[in-house]
Amino acid sequence: MAKLSGGDPSLLRRLNAIAVLRALYAAEELTLAELVKASEVSRPTVEEIATDLGEQGLVEEVPLSPDAPRPVGRPAKRYRFRAEAGHVAGLEIGPHKALCLVADLRGDVVGRARTDLIPEMAAADRLGIAHRVLGAAVEGRSNLRALGVGTIGVVSGGKVVRGERLPGWTGLDLPAEFGGACPVLAADDTKLATLAEHWRGVAHGVDDVVYVRAGRTVSLGLLLGGKLHAGHHGAAGEIGALREFAASGRFVELVAATVLTVDPQLVVIGGTDAPTAAPLRTELARLCLFPVRVETSTLGDDSVALGAVRLALTRVERELFSVADVA
Repeated sequence: MAKLSGGDPSLLRRLNAIAVLRALYAAEELTLAELVKASEVSRPTVEEIATDLGEQGLVEEVPLSPDAPRPVGRPAKRYRFRAEAGHVAGLEIGPHKALCLVADLRGDVVGRARTDLIPEMAAADRLGIAHRVLGAAVEGRSNLRALGVGTIGVVSGGKVVRGERLPGWTGLDLPAEFGGACPVLAADDTKLATLAEHWRGVAHGVDDVVYVRAGRTVSLGLLLGGKLHAGHHGAAGEIGALREFAASGRFVELVAATVLTVDPQLVVIGGTDAPTAAPLRTELARLCLFPVRVETSTLGDDSVALGAVRLALTRVERELFSVADVA
């Protein structure tokens, strides 16, 4: 941690600005007095910082509503974080669809676009359609701050290192394909669906989770200690590689082996061919040392794209609350 002193005025001001911005980011609106208390920054400094953040378009003073009762004396200043000051996008490129969700800087979805695809489609055609879906979703929305991309296969460092299910997909560099206007981050679809469950789904507030995605293949997402576990090659959870097991009645044994290995608080079932929770819960109770909570995902078709939004939003939050730009 940086040592604060009279010789570090730029760092101190940046830390104060971050404290003010965090307080506003976490609330709908705050009066000046509330903002001073929440940020633990002096009143004059808060006012200066609020002015600076206003010039950057991130914060605005909230005018008194015409219908509000008129206070005695000078009305208290109120401020809010401008979530509409920028946007993030989450793009899923799968065998059967390209789906893009656009969200404001608080993660609230404000736009979407979707197109159906076929598995046999050439990589160039699939990417071209994905670009058009992205363009349609973000059209008319300014300041795209980051893009998250999710797809099938093993994704590591933004590249599809194993992607045999789609023609020409292995070796694809997703940040290179979609970069230019903003930072691009990429991950495989199951890991992003796991992020979405932790953010907005049944795994919210739970830090040790096994996410089971059952469709034409089976894969797992692992959230350990609140962090997504990718593995050395980015292939953690790719149990679909054991095709004879994943496609047979031994699917439950694969899930049970994972539960015994990581001892999660929760197992979430998602995907187009997901079994119902009750039978899996019963079998896991029989096979495992301790009962484990099992829930069915409620995010439906949006799970991967929503996880990609979360990936992009995390990048933006790091930029908003970083001190790295201070010398």
